[in-house]
Amino acid sequence: QEACEARSCTWCATDVANAPWCFFPEDSPYGYSLGGNTEETAKGWRVTLNKRQALSLFGNDISPVVLEVEFQTRDRLRFRLYDPNRQRFEVPLKIDSPGVSADEASYDVEF
Repeated sequence: QEACEARSCTWCATDVANAPWCFFPEDSPYGYSLGGNTEETAKGWRVTLNKRQALSLFGNDISPVVLEVEFQTRDRLRFRLYDPNRQRFEVPLKIDSPGVSADEASYDVEF
């Protein structure tokens, strides 16, 4: 806990198995924040994420990044992160998806 808080992180002990106890606070200069529109699509949502600041933990950060969320089945959610400005190789994996609505899903998505 001391090491976590010394890094200006948030410490939150939990009984949930495999849940992190130490994480960056919401106002951290690291990571990404919602930018632009939160757009509803035929199968879910599309949002643009922008890098918060010039600080980088790993280097070669991409900004902006697009997050696509697809409600595939009542119990399955698919999310995809990609660089909207550069094409990259993606594994040609065909997954059948009836595309349920958010109201039919047994999970919630919040931004």
